[in-house]
Amino acid sequence: MILFETDRLVMSKISNDDAENLATVLSSPDVMKYSTVGIHTEKQILAYIANCQQQYLANGYGHWAVYRKEDNVFVGVCGLNNHQVDNEDVIHINYRLASEHQGRGYAVESTLAVLAFAKMVLGLESVSALIESDNVSSVKVVKRTGFALIKATKFRGFNVDVYQVTL
Repeated sequence: MILFETDRLVMSKISNDDAENLATVLSSPDVMKYSTVGIHTEKQILAYIANCQQQYLANGYGHWAVYRKEDNVFVGVCGLNNHQVDNEDVIHINYRLASEHQGRGYAVESTLAVLAFAKMVLGLESVSALIESDNVSSVKVVKRTGFALIKATKFRGFNVDVYQVTL
């Protein structure tokens, strides 16, 4: 079921049918290089799917599967999480694209779609992004989508920069 779409992408709720596709992203050392949770095993991918489904029910958002519209090829995931950062609740965007789909503008396109959903459907006033400063590609994505650097802090033991966009 398509939740929303862009010119080139469709985004839908993650289901058990996505497990094999998710492995191409969540089990990839290259893709997960800057992840605070690391590379996923098969068991962790199934837990990830269950968590996504629970987040949809509890919050109305989570990570969504991203597919290319023209041929229904899996591109990756993009969505929203909520966490505490410096004792403050933040809703932040997260995206992971399969290696072969990076550098094509899909991260920017899916981020803009999620931000529009956050504003129009969820009524959020802002969204954050938590990024390690060495993750140059993700820094470029958030800057291209209107985020500004707010501060540097620690999250799950990692040094991260906190970016924020007003919706």
